[in-house]
Amino acid sequence: MFSSDPSPPEPRLAPAPRALPLPLTLQVLFGGLVGQFGWLFFAFGMLFVWVFDAGGAVSEWLAFRGDVLEVPGVVSGWEETNTSVNEQRVYRTSYTFRHPDGVDVDATSYASGQWLEAGTTVTVELAPGDPGLSRIAGMRTSMGGGMVLFVLVFPLVGAVLGVGSLLRRLRPLRLLRTGTLTTGVLETIEPTTGHVNNQPVMKLTFRFRDAHGGEHTAVAKTHQTHRLEDEARELVVYAPRTPRQASMLDEFPCQPRVGPDGNFFASNAGLPTPLYLLLPGLSVLTALRYVASLM
Repeated sequence: MFSSDPSPPEPRLAPAPRALPLPLTLQVLFGGLVGQFGWLFFAFGMLFVWVFDAGGAVSEWLAFRGDVLEVPGVVSGWEETNTSVNEQRVYRTSYTFRHPDGVDVDATSYASGQWLEAGTTVTVELAPGDPGLSRIAGMRTSMGGGMVLFVLVFPLVGAVLGVGSLLRRLRPLRLLRTGTLTTGVLETIEPTTGHVNNQPVMKLTFRFRDAHGGEHTAVAKTHQTHRLEDEARELVVYAPRTPRQASMLDEFPCQPRVGPDGNFFASNAGLPTPLYLLLPGLSVLTALRYVASLM
């Protein structure tokens, strides 16, 4: 059943495909709480990757695959670091060796709870994947070694959340570009198991008719239900060929509105666009820094 309460006429949209302003596009793509949390988790996870030198552990694993070339070397000194792995202090051992190309090389290796006195003769392993990378046999090139690779889980989880949210928001963005606008009536509202800021996330189901008179439903999940309950009929944008693909306009963080020219624009309900880009941008920078450390 549809409400008979009077409501403002539906805005007239410009013909599809409609051009969307950049601020609206960015706010739709990056405005979700799940996505923002994912980017934050990724950026902070990368801090742990740097602190524990997990990037160096990955580089070492990649470089030393296969048969290594062994050459003699001599320890020149050692020192204690401020890092511990499994409650064992990590020590840095310096050594020198002659590279097969005839160049004398100064290098360092790391080990947990182990160091070698100056003058000790050692076997130096040269990485087949990177001849410029070496280590004392039984030691490692990074402070943390393979034991710290678990910290990669944190940025990985963040990336899954952030990228997953971004991909899911491509459909609502496409609806704004090519969809048809109508109004829907709230049919049911029920709680979900989610919470945001100690507020329950509710599932709101709206019923609407498409341009041909067919009835469909649109579902919105939000903890800010007042956005979707302030009018007798709420604006719905749906895909003309597949009306089951629909979104409520007031569900978007930026709450898009239709301008006089029939195109969507971002209302002032959302945050300034730069704030939506802060965490994704920080995540990109940390990812580039990590990739650079592997080269």
